[in-house]
Amino acid sequence: MLPYLLHRLLLAIPTLLVVSLATFALSHCTVSDPIPYDYEAQPAAYLARAHQLELDKPPFYFSLRSMAVPDTLHRILPVETREHLARLTSVWGNWSAIDRYWKAAAAVEMVGRPHAQGGVLVTLRAMRFARSPQEAAPLIAALNAWADALPDATLRVQVQGHLSIAQQALTHWAEHPQRWKTLVPVLHWHGTDNRYHRWLMGFLSGNPGVSTITGNPLVNELRPRLYATLLINGIALLLAYGLGIPLGMFMARWQGRPWDSALRFGVLFTYSMPVIWLGSVLMLLLARPDVGLGWLRGGSAEPWSLSGKSFWQWASNNADHFLLPAFTLALHYGAIVALQMRTGLVEALEQDFIRTARAKGLSEHTVFWRHAFRDGLFPVITTFSHFFPVLFSGSLVVEYLFDFPGMGVKMQTSFAQHDYPVLFAMVMFIAAITLLGMLIADVLYAWADPRVRLGRKR
Repeated sequence: MLPYLLHRLLLAIPTLLVVSLATFALSHCTVSDPIPYDYEAQPAAYLARAHQLELDKPPFYFSLRSMAVPDTLHRILPVETREHLARLTSVWGNWSAIDRYWKAAAAVEMVGRPHAQGGVLVTLRAMRFARSPQEAAPLIAALNAWADALPDATLRVQVQGHLSIAQQALTHWAEHPQRWKTLVPVLHWHGTDNRYHRWLMGFLSGNPGVSTITGNPLVNELRPRLYATLLINGIALLLAYGLGIPLGMFMARWQGRPWDSALRFGVLFTYSMPVIWLGSVLMLLLARPDVGLGWLRGGSAEPWSLSGKSFWQWASNNADHFLLPAFTLALHYGAIVALQMRTGLVEALEQDFIRTARAKGLSEHTVFWRHAFRDGLFPVITTFSHFFPVLFSGSLVVEYLFDFPGMGVKMQTSFAQHDYPVLFAMVMFIAAITLLGMLIADVLYAWADPRVRLGRKR
């Protein structure tokens, strides 16, 4: 048993590594700038958050790019400028000329912006983000005409000097495009000082990064909500199995009787209904005094992080807020457990060893509990291995429905605000929970059937 568990744990390591690679890759497929500051209006705040998020480091241990793109492109901020220069270089290939042009255009804008108005401001930005020499040439000519009319001689010389450098770089860019470099792939090695390595080491050390919106560590952002979600999931799991297994046993014991048919119809109906529909019905029946009984409070609970109490004190004070979300999940997934338990027992009771036990004169009670029960648990155990991720995903919907301060509401707000580090931290957690559920299911298999020799070769 122990060698098998060690083997499964070792297999979980590359699995989580692959999940982390996929998650990290998805986090870099977003098209929008993750920083919630405007670089033009708040350059200092933008750069501070960019350094905090390590956007000035290479994404991975290595990169495969064309010869035209330099291996230091990741150092350029803001992200909008970096992407613009990457597009230009991937088309034209002459990085040295494009780099000189961009620096000169940025200098012109920095010096001239405080003294520009109206269309000149638009021209300054358009010059910096020109997509071709043909597009940049008339912009430089227009800015030269504006510079000639500047009353301040010192300012006029500065602007014209930068425009002259930009014009020289533009000429070299147009005459020597070097497009052949865009066809030659080059592998750049960046070492361990990259975003993925630091992100992965942060997960392993319990510090998975910071939120792009608040700048707070994700541990502080997610821990209060994670505890609340785990609590309602734990309650729902206990209720689902505590109610589903006895109900499935009862239906299997009275297979083909009216009670079995009626209960199967009710269980199938409950299982077929979406979780959000069940939650809405329970809210109307149990939390709305004008419609139903009004036994429970249906409003949102105060977040634990704002209560100033310990977690268990907060949980006990808001216990009535836990009941509806937990019972909604338990009702839905308890129906799955009941159906699986009934199926497993019905199949077990039809096996040859059950007929043999009955032929020996054993009582029906002994046949049911000693011989059929454990064998009938296999479908339930298989279901258990998938319950962790499914239950967690279902709780996100239920939490949003009941405005419960757990991971569900946090995921919804993070998605709306494009706070991707929070979302992908949740993905890693769900992956770890899935592997844990499969490992626990294997242990339960060995308990349910001693003939299973886990970790031994036959």
